[in-house]
Amino acid sequence: MRLRKALALAAVFVVSTAPTASADIGTGGGARPAPALPSRVEAVCGDGKSTQFPIGARIRGGPAVYRTGGAAQTWYLDLTNTTTTECTAIHPVVVFTDPARALRPAHFRMEFDAPGSTFPVSLERTDRDEIVAVFDGGDAFSGFTVGPGGSVTVTVRLAFAPGAPLGEAVADAALVQRKGDDGDWIGEAGGYRFEVQGPDAQTGEAGALADTGLTTGAWAYGAGAAAALAGGGGLLLGARRLRKGPGPQSA
Repeated sequence: MRLRKALALAAVFVVSTAPTASADIGTGGGARPAPALPSRVEAVCGDGKSTQFPIGARIRGGPAVYRTGGAAQTWYLDLTNTTTTECTAIHPVVVFTDPARALRPAHFRMEFDAPGSTFPVSLERTDRDEIVAVFDGGDAFSGFTVGPGGSVTVTVRLAFAPGAPLGEAVADAALVQRKGDDGDWIGEAGGYRFEVQGPDAQTGEAGALADTGLTTGAWAYGAGAAAALAGGGGLLLGARRLRKGPGPQSA
């Protein structure tokens, strides 16, 4: 299914399914279409016939606690090519969700490493109050390339500004590949949950590794972030950011 038709059916998909984010997604579910993207390169990934995601993805190594106003902390997004062909023009899109829906782009300090440089992510808020971080990089970055059967680890640094709202949050990621004047959803990873605490908080331990994968109860809202990805909301906004390139971040 190509992309524009998939977006038209997005609302039905979200209502009729209840996806749950989990760690190490990327081995099933089929490559889902992503919103239309202009092409900097002609991308290919797999034979297009498999029902499996061509790129396996995993978020790992992130801290369990971030202090507002603190230094950036590092986590990693692993991309694994499960096909026998090179996959190019891969742009991660990370969706942050907090139960209070209080986080705003201005609260984030976030960047990623790409070959030869470091780039800030493009941040924007959806109409459902999710925060979407697009690994764009403008004209200087045409996306990640993963060789057949190979892996690439993307280093990500994240911090929260003084005055950022406190509480729990979860991050889920989708991998979007530019493909001509369209784009495909070729992988996903989810379940990085963490807590934003004040600079002098006495609970939790900054720097401790967070869990990945979602549990029931308080973390059930993480499925909402996955639903946003499945429904195309976060991806549609991410696609718009990729079209127009990095610019002023939304408040």
